[in-house]
Amino acid sequence: MAKHEYQDNWYLHSESSNIKDSGYNSRVSKFVDRTHTLDTFYLIAGGFQVFLGTVVITISILGMIKPLWLSTFLSMLASVTTMIGLYLMYITVSKSYDNNSLLREAMKRVMESKN
Repeated sequence: MAKHEYQDNWYLHSESSNIKDSGYNSRVSKFVDRTHTLDTFYLIAGGFQVFLGTVVITISILGMIKPLWLSTFLSMLASVTTMIGLYLMYITVSKSYDNNSLLREAMKRVMESKN
C-alpha cells in the first residue's frame, strides 16, 4: 500500500458528516463540552460539598447531635464547607464562560488539524 493511499484511508472528507458536529445540538451538550475535563469533577465535588454541608447544618439545627458544643462546632464547620463548595462551583462555571475561550478553541482546532 502506498503512503498516499494509506493517508487517504484516514482522511475524513468534508462532505461526510462529522461526529463532533452532531453533539452540539443543545445548550446542555455545549455546557458539558465546556466543562468536560477536571472542571466536571470540580463541579460535582462542589455540589457534594454543598449538599453534605447543608445536611450537617440541618441535623445540627434539628438537635440530633446532643452535646451543644459539638453541634455548634459541626454547624460552623459545615457552614464553611458549604461556602467553599459554592465558591468552587462558581469558579468552575464562570471559568467555562471565559472571554478568552474563543481564542483557546481556535488554537485547539489549529493544533488538532496539524496533528
